[in-house]
Amino acid sequence: MNRPTTPIYVLKRRAKELSRERGIPLHEAQKQIAKQEGFASWSLLVSCPTAAPVDTKITSLPVSPADRAKAIEIANFTFEKVFDRIEPDNPTATRAFWDAEDYVDNRWLDEGMLPIDRDYALSLIEAFLVHHVIDLAVQADKKSA
Repeated sequence: MNRPTTPIYVLKRRAKELSRERGIPLHEAQKQIAKQEGFASWSLLVSCPTAAPVDTKITSLPVSPADRAKAIEIANFTFEKVFDRIEPDNPTATRAFWDAEDYVDNRWLDEGMLPIDRDYALSLIEAFLVHHVIDLAVQADKKSA
């Protein structure tokens, strides 16, 4: 049985990027990603068990150093995408307010969310960071006013 070579959350991000870059429907981008991974369809790819470690849940805070590093990487990547998309009026000040480590350590997860699947927790960064970046842009605007 084939296994994805890349975590599902990364493949989902790639499919979204491919869809936007090429102006194709998301399901078409997902189909292309599935074929690249050696699967006949996206549904087969996402339903296939991954080669993830046995412990795939985050059960306590602070998270492990490896999970924290991965979360910071995703947060920085997502910040850049959101930053480019919203085009803040004060880009320098908005960037100055951004602190990926603070976001991951203090805003990403809380005890009430645990235990949580690692991949799902990482996907929450992409889902909710847009609001945080907009808040940073508003802070930058208020500071410069």
